[in-house]
Amino acid sequence: MEPTNQPKALIGNTMAETLQISGVMAALAASATEVHEQGDYFHAIVPQGYKLEDISKAVEKMQECPRRKSGTVQLKDLDSLLLYCADQAKAETSDGAALGYIYADPDARKITAVFNDQRLGQGWRDHRAEYKAEYTPEFTKWIERNKHQFDQTAFAEFIEDNMADITEPAAVALLEMATTIQAKTDINFSSAKRLQNGQVQLQYTENIDARAGANGAMEIPKDFTLGLRIFKNGQGYIVRARLKYRLHGGSIKFWYELDRVERAIEDAFAGYVHTLREVSGYQVLLGTP
Repeated sequence: MEPTNQPKALIGNTMAETLQISGVMAALAASATEVHEQGDYFHAIVPQGYKLEDISKAVEKMQECPRRKSGTVQLKDLDSLLLYCADQAKAETSDGAALGYIYADPDARKITAVFNDQRLGQGWRDHRAEYKAEYTPEFTKWIERNKHQFDQTAFAEFIEDNMADITEPAAVALLEMATTIQAKTDINFSSAKRLQNGQVQLQYTENIDARAGANGAMEIPKDFTLGLRIFKNGQGYIVRARLKYRLHGGSIKFWYELDRVERAIEDAFAGYVHTLREVSGYQVLLGTP
């Protein structure tokens, strides 16, 4: 090691200045990255290439329980929603009074309960329960094929497969029609006339061995009614349908048109809203949260 010619006092002063500068820079860096409060806002400045991490959630997860309730639960029927709402109302206040709102959206057929809403004060609005009124499989079949034209065989099969949904007395006439069409594989429809009882009589000729065979007549109702549960786990409703047909070149097309089916859907959902207002204890609003 080579001896230095600098005085020991000068070396000490240089080291002291260096340490002092390092301390000032460290203080400036710490001050720059501190979280500062300004009114209702907090802010911090971090060096380029770094990011500020919020570890409050990680710290909360280390605790025995969360600081407050949050999250959204998906429920499958109205009774489950009512039970969940009742439990939350009991936990909110000593007298079991509900502090949130329930929002009912008829267009989306969706009900959302917001338990920490801003009804009586400020709330985070992130503790919720949701219920979506879903169509039953049987109602879905009828509404998806509404105004859809069938050929005679396909319509007969559809009526036979869904006969349980059709109420009397039209069920008997439609079943006879379906049975006749399926039993007579080659039918040439010639004309139709309306009877005094409102039904329609279709005249046909059964083709046998490529020649005209026996003539026959088939009566079909002009309308019929369906007894359906519109929503899963819901009540049954009566839906009226008008039976339509079109003759063309010896063949026939059938279809049906559900009468004001939107009204039936609205009435079914309105029944849910009425139950919520009577039973839940929450204020129910039409709309979305």
